[in-house]
Amino acid sequence: MQEEQANDSSELIAGLSEIYGLRFLRFVLALPESWEVGDGINTQQSNSVAALLSWAQAFQEMDPPNRWINLASLATRRMVSDKESNACVLRKQCGGQMEVPQSGSDDVFAILVEYARDVYPAFLINHPEETRIPGSPFISPDQQGGDTEFYRAVLRDDQLKYLFPSELETDPEELSLDELRRVDSLAYFEAGQGGSFQLPLFAFHLLNSAYMRCVVTGNDSYEAYIAAVARSLSDARSLAAGRTAKVPVVLGFSNISITGTESIALPGSTLRKVAPEDVIFLPPDVKVDALLVFDMPMKIAYKGRHPKGDEDDSNEAWHQASEKFRKWRESLQWTADCHRLAFMLSDRETHRSGVVQVLQIVVNPLQGNLSMSWADSHVYTLASELRIEAGSIEDITRWVGQVTSNHPRSLRVALRRILSAASSRTDPSDALVDAVLAWENIFSDSPETSLRVCGSLALLLEPSDREKRRILLRELNEIYGTRSAIVHGNAKEPTDETVRKHGDRALEVAVEAMRRLYRNPELLKSSSASARGRDVLLGLVEIY
Repeated sequence: MQEEQANDSSELIAGLSEIYGLRFLRFVLALPESWEVGDGINTQQSNSVAALLSWAQAFQEMDPPNRWINLASLATRRMVSDKESNACVLRKQCGGQMEVPQSGSDDVFAILVEYARDVYPAFLINHPEETRIPGSPFISPDQQGGDTEFYRAVLRDDQLKYLFPSELETDPEELSLDELRRVDSLAYFEAGQGGSFQLPLFAFHLLNSAYMRCVVTGNDSYEAYIAAVARSLSDARSLAAGRTAKVPVVLGFSNISITGTESIALPGSTLRKVAPEDVIFLPPDVKVDALLVFDMPMKIAYKGRHPKGDEDDSNEAWHQASEKFRKWRESLQWTADCHRLAFMLSDRETHRSGVVQVLQIVVNPLQGNLSMSWADSHVYTLASELRIEAGSIEDITRWVGQVTSNHPRSLRVALRRILSAASSRTDPSDALVDAVLAWENIFSDSPETSLRVCGSLALLLEPSDREKRRILLRELNEIYGTRSAIVHGNAKEPTDETVRKHGDRALEVAVEAMRRLYRNPELLKSSSASARGRDVLLGLVEIY
């Protein structure tokens, strides 16, 4: 009989594990990470299992997405206790703890951190496939108590109150709950997000963004989550006061493999493998091999009263913010491109290795849903896969530090054209043109562009051997001629074989030239391509 009961209990827990997920069960039942379905549980944990079963049975007729939403909502509600959510009560009864830090005189944090404790278990509930909408987990603070005081605390806060300009002269103590629920503003962020910003959703934004910060950085433990909530609140205050906050950005790359380690700490960023937990924000049809995670400074681009249907005011606000959107996107793309170039320069096995960016995510503390963009399908590339092994980590770390810190804006065309030639172009003619444009951005002026560009490259790559330099110059001039024939439409077009051969060699020369510039910092820092070419051709700098 006891054996039958044990089997029944194991089957029950196995069923609940499919509904809630093993992580949720371990957390709510206060079980160790090593616990697996089939292992024993005590009497109190059995009682909690019965409660979880009753929750699941209440929504068993619903489709998986709606069942998930209702289970998450039920887990966060304060029905058993007016001080803790239902899931927290179950965990406490099983002997687990959920400590919250002391807030001192910070009224906003005091309430927010209790909300955070209440909602954390619900983040661990399994997301059914149908609900894996990137960055949109269903979590909100309990709406049955404490809201009025929380709203008023936000409007009293010396910095947060500036999120709602129309209420700056209002005494929040005189506002009813209904009036507080109508408090809003219009806010656009440099990252491009924005629109109506409502006081009732303030906690939702902070709590959701804090959890997503944990997920993208690879640690969503309860302790890490509470720390992230404190960080999100601090960032929100900085943004509200017109200052800068550093927000997590995630870039998804394909055409890259990492072996021997799960993550690599780079200067100012982390490159890591895709983890199982990342499924809650990764688009299902996009092939992502690795994630680059780093912080980007961001400010509020526009903040003002809500236009309440006034289309002219809304359009004017968008217009004021749009230039800041553009500059922020350019800054982000620069950071992404510098990392991609550094990865490429670190690979001594081939000049054709190139990672492809297929995903971009911004975790904004004042936006509960992620800002995302991604490629619609698998990206085709002729580039070789970048293979990172234990022995190459040191080189990659060094190159990322050099390129992200020192790459001059005067070489931004060369950077982008090298990446394009290696990773984006599928037509050999386009790849050849891109690679030679990179040459020109390194060494170019008029007149006599061919001599300046090819002569400078020959000196840079063969500074000590005249005969090799003469042979290389002849080869570079031939490649330059092929490029000119393509661009200017000469009557005698080069053969496909010539274009492919010259395109590959042009890229090889561009990549090696970029490496040599980093070996010669004086050239790297030249004020222009013209100055750089002059210094090389006239022997004004020593080349190493």
